[in-house]
Amino acid sequence: MQRLALVGLGASGLFALKELAGADVEVHVFDVGPNYAKRYPCPIDQGKLEVCPPKACSYCAPGQSAGSWNDFKVILSASPVIGGRLYDLIGEKPLQDKLDIVRKTILEHAPVEIPVVKPDKEDLEWITKRATLAGMTYHYQELLHCGSDNAPAINTSILNEIKETGSNIEFHWDTKVLSVGRRGEKFAVNYDRYRNPGDEKEELFDFMVLSVGRGGAHWLTQQEFYKDLDIYPGQVDIGIRVETSCYFTEEVDKRFYEPKLYYTSRHSNDVVRNFCSNPRGYVTPENHRDYVLVNGHSKMFEKSENNNFAVLVSKTFTRPFKDPQLYSQTIAKVVNMLAGGGPLVQKLGDLRAGRRTKTLANNLIKPTLEAECGDISLAYPHRILAGIIEYLDALDKICPGVAGDATLLFAPECKSYPDSISVKKDMETNIPNLFIIGDSSSWTRGVGQATTSGLLAGEGIKKRLTREILPGKVAASNGKKAAS
Repeated sequence: MQRLALVGLGASGLFALKELAGADVEVHVFDVGPNYAKRYPCPIDQGKLEVCPPKACSYCAPGQSAGSWNDFKVILSASPVIGGRLYDLIGEKPLQDKLDIVRKTILEHAPVEIPVVKPDKEDLEWITKRATLAGMTYHYQELLHCGSDNAPAINTSILNEIKETGSNIEFHWDTKVLSVGRRGEKFAVNYDRYRNPGDEKEELFDFMVLSVGRGGAHWLTQQEFYKDLDIYPGQVDIGIRVETSCYFTEEVDKRFYEPKLYYTSRHSNDVVRNFCSNPRGYVTPENHRDYVLVNGHSKMFEKSENNNFAVLVSKTFTRPFKDPQLYSQTIAKVVNMLAGGGPLVQKLGDLRAGRRTKTLANNLIKPTLEAECGDISLAYPHRILAGIIEYLDALDKICPGVAGDATLLFAPECKSYPDSISVKKDMETNIPNLFIIGDSSSWTRGVGQATTSGLLAGEGIKKRLTREILPGKVAASNGKKAAS
């Protein structure tokens, strides 16, 4: 029997495994995290810790900061703009068909009823008018918000169902894949224990599926096969996590939960957008061991009085620069250095005035994350901050109050993506039998399309195993900017 290695069991890896369960192939799953049943909520959120431990805990260690564990929002609409670029790869109807499968699967495994947020005609007229008057563009989406508190139950239930039919699957939990190399037509996986290394091993596989997420973008570039991929430099998103009163945003929250609003900066012509809105949610740290980012999440049952969301500026670099991931990580590390090792927070009014925030005492907005006060402009390029401030001023016309002096800005919020990688319609690269899925593929930017890419790869591999002809040719990346 042929052997397949699946590296990373986030959203895309889980749905690829769903397709491969019971197939005529020996599947080995490698994940740095513990068994799903042993994963727990953020200890800071539980009140057990005040700051991240030096070594990332199992909540957001590399591999566990996946979107299907933190907040778990799923875009269910086949869009050419939001969620990724699979629309360009496989077309609208095939994408929508796969997203419908994702919707059905998640709802079947949810422990409670989860409503799908779907704006009606009145809502669309309301937001289109206000966005236009504000100089912004609204993009339609249907959204499923599962919540961080429901994520463990949903993911565990899906995995348990896979195990029932997946006698061909072997799991390697708490395992870090050190490298993936080529040995003729096979793939050599070199791995060791994640938390207690010292038992390094190497195994050979016929198929390789990489699902290492945004957090694995830099790791991917370090693999020996990487130079043989058909690639070109991808994009990074540099931004901040905004925290403001939920009363300023309650009208759009009620109608859309998370409206996708895009803006073109007058200052630089950069595209600026919102991402990952969390009405009545919480700002949270995200420990990547070498640096700490900020993120946000919300729960179905426990609520705050704030809303937090990211405002991101997308940058795509040209020659001679070849390492956009290093660029964003360097900015993140400078912020951490200024903050003494963690996130930084600044009041919007202080940023406008060019002064450091010294205290948040008596501030109208009370933070949901304790972070070091400081001056973000010491770490961020002026061009990035100018675009963010412009965006908030435009958004203030739709949600009066969000651009007030008391609004809080947390940094760093940086999204590193791998280079754009050319793939077939089943996510196979130009290297035979090497499939790259999820956000690590550069083709997806969220849970919906990440899970879809997993389904595509799983189906493609099963067809390969049964000697059916795979449709489609390698789709060359065309440089279009992807968005979430």
